[in-house]
Amino acid sequence: MDTFLIVALFVLIFGGSSIWGITDSVLKHRRKMAELKYGRSEKEALLTNEKAELTETVTHLQDRIAVLERIATDPARRTAEEIERLR
Repeated sequence: MDTFLIVALFVLIFGGSSIWGITDSVLKHRRKMAELKYGRSEKEALLTNEKAELTETVTHLQDRIAVLERIATDPARRTAEEIERLR
């Protein structure tokens, strides 16, 4: 009886993973075909736009950090002179 149970579990696990693999492959293929037929989804377009906005924000923040680092590491007299020139 123990051998039968082991074999049955093996068949269930192997069969289940095989069915899962086939189902996953079919769904990926359908997704790819739909993408080729209809183009990118709205969600992908939104993510692309959001990525561009975030990249721009990060660049802006990096520039601001560079200015703050320069101010923090420059001598006080030089910083005061630059502030006076800006007025």
